[in-house]
Amino acid sequence: MNQEILEEAVLRPATRSALTELTNVPGVPGLATPRRAALRADKTVRIAIVHDWLVTYAGAEKVLEQIVACFPDADLFSLVDFLDDRSFLRGKPVTTSFIQKLPLARSKYRSYLPLMPLAIEQLDVSAYDVVISSSHAVAKGILTGPDQVHISYVHSPIRYAWDLQHQYLQQSKLTNGPKSALARLILHYIRNWDIRTSNSVDGFVANSEFIARRIRKVYQRDAQVIFPPVDVEAFSLCTEKEDFYLTASRMVPYKKIDLIVEAFARMRERKLVVIGDGPDMEKIRAKAGPNVEIMGYQPFKVLQDRMSRAKAFVFAAEEDFGISVVEAQACGTPVIAYGKGGALETVRDLSESRPTGMFFDEQDTESIIAAVERFDAHIKRFSPMDCRANAEQFSAAHFRERFFAHVRAAVPALRGAQLPRYVPYKADAAASAPRILAVDQSGVLGGAELSLLEIVKALRSRIEVVLFDDGPFRTALDQAGVTVDVLDAGALRHVKKQGGSLPKGAALKGLLSLVRATAKRARKADVIYANTQRAMVIGALAGKLARRPVVWHLRDIVSPEHFGGKQLAIIKWCARFGLTHVIANSAASARAFAELTQFDGKRIDVVFNGISAEPFDALRAVPQATLRERLNLPRDAFLVGSFSRLARWKGQHVLLEAMVLNPQMHTVLVGAPLFGEEQYESELHAFVVAHDLGDRVHFLGFQHDIPACMCAVDAVVHTSITPEPFGRVIVEGMLAQRPVVAARAGGVLEIIDDHENGVLCTPGDAHGLADTLAELRSNDDLRNRLVRNGYQTALSRFGTTTYVDGVARILKRVVGR
Repeated sequence: MNQEILEEAVLRPATRSALTELTNVPGVPGLATPRRAALRADKTVRIAIVHDWLVTYAGAEKVLEQIVACFPDADLFSLVDFLDDRSFLRGKPVTTSFIQKLPLARSKYRSYLPLMPLAIEQLDVSAYDVVISSSHAVAKGILTGPDQVHISYVHSPIRYAWDLQHQYLQQSKLTNGPKSALARLILHYIRNWDIRTSNSVDGFVANSEFIARRIRKVYQRDAQVIFPPVDVEAFSLCTEKEDFYLTASRMVPYKKIDLIVEAFARMRERKLVVIGDGPDMEKIRAKAGPNVEIMGYQPFKVLQDRMSRAKAFVFAAEEDFGISVVEAQACGTPVIAYGKGGALETVRDLSESRPTGMFFDEQDTESIIAAVERFDAHIKRFSPMDCRANAEQFSAAHFRERFFAHVRAAVPALRGAQLPRYVPYKADAAASAPRILAVDQSGVLGGAELSLLEIVKALRSRIEVVLFDDGPFRTALDQAGVTVDVLDAGALRHVKKQGGSLPKGAALKGLLSLVRATAKRARKADVIYANTQRAMVIGALAGKLARRPVVWHLRDIVSPEHFGGKQLAIIKWCARFGLTHVIANSAASARAFAELTQFDGKRIDVVFNGISAEPFDALRAVPQATLRERLNLPRDAFLVGSFSRLARWKGQHVLLEAMVLNPQMHTVLVGAPLFGEEQYESELHAFVVAHDLGDRVHFLGFQHDIPACMCAVDAVVHTSITPEPFGRVIVEGMLAQRPVVAARAGGVLEIIDDHENGVLCTPGDAHGLADTLAELRSNDDLRNRLVRNGYQTALSRFGTTTYVDGVARILKRVVGR
């Protein structure tokens, strides 16, 4: 299409008194036989766009986004609309069906499949001249009249009702019994309805030749193929590839990520990076070997970076199209894909002159392994420039041109219309972003407070903080330019995790005072964001009083090892009474909370803490000797650093016991007792005296400059004797480019791959810890490998951008409910 056609224009009616007869237009298969439709010359063509359901932004929604860009004045219809971010709809409102108001529709909308045919037929589009349906389920069943033109862009006929019925029944465990019989009866009804409603579609558009064949098989109709849009401009060509493979996808069964991970676990000499999250995460993580890095959900910039640098993109799903396959090629990255479905139309294999990838024939590990080995043998045949050129034919601009031309050809009244110039939509971020009241019980700068500080810095324009105690944390918040209120916790400040008795009158008075004060401030916010356990209790009560949703950022493993019985009972009650959503800092924390409270798993998200690399990178040019002199540490000793508050469960005594067995080493203890744990500190000092360790154990107390302390030591040790919820110190040690040794339990297992980016030891085992530290001291290759891989892990998986984006996205979603 010429550039002039892309100039901005509005849709204009044809200069005739009525819509001319529709005829079979050449190049537009499937159009109905001639008929007439009344449309006055002074009226614009009215267009309705119908989509199945709006709950996320995935492949079908990317098509919808471009259809809306083609027809910006069209009105939108959908069964349900539970979108958190609706910018891709250009801020348009959506007319929904009665399913929108049914119980649990947000999370269980698919369960209403038997009602969907009825629901789509109740959406009234009779006032429109043209109806465009974007359908992978029931949208094409919208009722239209004889004077309306209905064009349906079909992502697929209803998969689970047609050729994938048996696979669907097996995955849903509906192969036998009364429920199976009922499911089969419903799917039979859906099939009959699907065929009947296909007759009211004037023209079908398929997203691939594969789907066009499905349409022909199911509906006995031809379809025009218009490939879905891929934002190839968002991906830059990269000609320098690194020695790792990539796969990225939502972790659900049909994506077959588990097969890819299993295959690479058997190819230890090849590295695989996995990006994505979903229900199968734990299953996939369990199959990963040390050569497989599972990064979880990552923001677009990280995906873009890894996709650009990867040696090849591995894809094992049978997709109708497969947008990620094209995105990889847009980066100049060749593809190793399952040879079925849409990939056959988007990847040129070795049989062609300018290949962009290759295929394997079976969805199993053996086929994937053979394909990867074959790829390596022919790697010189793949050119990044060829991959990019192939991807460009699937651009969003190309889609808009073809789809608009198709609709214009089908509707005579649009023959004079021109494709509107594409202008990226920018939503008013300030207007749509929720206002947040963050609540924390402590004035001390502990790990939870440092993690909250990163959130506050990033969202300072729309966040206020309430503390129940004054101290260094309040000072840090003031320096960040955040509004802070310190409330008097009264007798409640003496409550500990492990329980204990309190004067009931004093406790009740303090509780009610904090709840009222917090609720008063919450009325000015959209969501309460509780950062600690006591803050969660106050927040849950205040949220009910102020009628605001409450999100708890869970940074503890809620188990008897960490909490007293009364505290666990209170957490369980609050979860049922006043919590809307929970953000856990690790899967270990999430599992313990779910087991204790039976909280709905769909209302629990895992977001790893984010730690900034800047303060560590700023010390790269500072000699270690200078840092040691500043901290009054021995210049030439092998120093092992422990960085934590002094508490028995943190296990500093285990490290001291290991020092007795390792006379060549020194220990640096950074931290102080924070919550009535002074007795433990005294015990540590007594142990040092009793074992004559005074000149080898260095108590530095509380330190503000943790990066400098970490860069001053030779190794970082994390010795918790009970499961750690996350292990912030571990990531900080990696950023300091120091080898890390940590206890094998809790969230630590989600950070460290043993002997790859850190070393794991049995909790409480002083002899094992001593042996590991001795090996670390004598093995330069091991130390270098741990430092190199650890630093990369910290940057890629625990960056502040990923962390802040994850929390902000969840808070916005909760407010959107």
